Amino acid sequence: MYKFVDTTERQEEQILPSEALNFNGVYFENVIPGYRTLYVSGREMIETEITDLDTEIMDGSRYRRKRYKPRTITVGYQLIAKSNAEFRNAYNKLNSLLDVAEAKLIFLDEPDKYYVGTKVNAGDVPHGRNAITAEIEFYCSDPFKYSVEEYEVAPTADDGTTFVVDYKGTYKAHPTFEAAMENGENGFVGFVDQDKHILQFGNIEEEDGETYKENETLATLQDFFNAPDDTSGTDFMHPFYGAKGSLGTSTWFNTKFLSLKSAGQQVGRANGGLRTIILPADSTGDQEGCQNFYSYFHILFYAGLMGQTGEMCINYLTADDKLIAGVNWYKSDMSGNTGHYDLVCYNPNKKSTDQQAGRVLKTYTYMTSHLRKQNPWYWNWGHCDLRKEGSKLTFFYNGSYPSFNIPEIADMKCAKIQIAIKQRGTRSGNKYLTYNGINAFYFQKLHVEKWRDVPNKFAQDCSLIANCSDGSIRMNGLPKPDLGALGNDWETFCLKPGVNQVQCLCSSWAKKPTFKMKYREVFL
Repeated sequence: MYKFVDTTERQEEQILPSEALNFNGVYFENVIPGYRTLYVSGREMIETEITDLDTEIMDGSRYRRKRYKPRTITVGYQLIAKSNAEFRNAYNKLNSLLDVAEAKLIFLDEPDKYYVGTKVNAGDVPHGRNAITAEIEFYCSDPFKYSVEEYEVAPTADDGTTFVVDYKGTYKAHPTFEAAMENGENGFVGFVDQDKHILQFGNIEEEDGETYKENETLATLQDFFNAPDDTSGTDFMHPFYGAKGSLGTSTWFNTKFLSLKSAGQQVGRANGGLRTIILPADSTGDQEGCQNFYSYFHILFYAGLMGQTGEMCINYLTADDKLIAGVNWYKSDMSGNTGHYDLVCYNPNKKSTDQQAGRVLKTYTYMTSHLRKQNPWYWNWGHCDLRKEGSKLTFFYNGSYPSFNIPEIADMKCAKIQIAIKQRGTRSGNKYLTYNGINAFYFQKLHVEKWRDVPNKFAQDCSLIANCSDGSIRMNGLPKPDLGALGNDWETFCLKPGVNQVQCLCSSWAKKPTFKMKYREVFL
């Protein structure tokens, strides 16, 4: 039974009512003096809309389908204030908290489930009183409620290739699948449920054991961790910047980053540490470099205070130190929070006096905050990559893949890679960026001709994530919609109440990836 609440008696104790609302993580009772939930309605049943066909000559009609309509949840409450000022302050606070679209609604009598709703109506608040009762209405365009806990399961049946899930929800749920290629490359990944709905990614006909072209990983971030500081070298994107300092490691978000250790002697307007690695030969013994290559990296570039500055670049060089391409992050704004990201390529018209030795193809401007909508480079969404195929350069920025045709670089081969991290002038300490570093990097030579495998869709150590709720596909954190088959059963691939089985598929010649499935229970 729910606890009786007397609306005319002030509640001194801070025990929450049985139906108290947790709105986006906040109980109003805990932050608004005098507020108390009285009752809640609209959670019990969902209105159903029936579509039928009137046959005109037969009695009744012919049923076609049903759908669940949006629901409205009404929260009745009381508010008791000691004065007019406190009354107004309480409503100011309440309005501020309610100004959230698609908020998570959790009720105390059902703390393991939540709704998603938006405040639409505040009802009639009595005039001239500081002790009132009123109602708030929340519109839930999605009428269902979801388990607070997101479940993660691994395949346990059929030698670890089939998920078996006893789904406790009362309405279908669309899961998210992950396949991590920890044991080797793969050409195809698929999932089939007990009703024969299927999801396919990659190429099911991709074979092994013939002459083919494969991408080879020639360098990782560990090579830069192990490399010495290139204190006598030159940052070939910024030849007049100082490289007399050193790089080291920092632990942010429980993750190891390559970062600036000391700026060293001040030479140019930016100074810091530089590390240069020479790429090894590929598996065929070719040491001439990589005409076509792909490089993935994950960085963190964040200012915790206004006016902090700093810089970082990655340079891809020929054996004779010509800059083929590169990327450059910098913040020179000493009062605000504006950062820049440069896409850079070879500049055949470079002058000996140029501060920037490359040709800047595009500069993006963003805010170096912790907000995803403002900063593409904050933890944990700082994914990026660069691809060179002949004269074509393809970069990544904030969900897009800008590409450029640079005829001068068509035959240039990458033989060296540099990472430079610098401070601007003498701006160290709190004037330097709070986070400026890289925690993931690998470099692949593309299209190495060999006899062992075919060019596979999924390289070793890459990760594929497929979300059935919105049909999205990501690989290594980057959107890759082209990996999915056109006929994928996104809408009908779901978990139903009871025992569900989902079979995991991969290329017949490949070692099994590590599969995971995540889902939330959905309730009517």
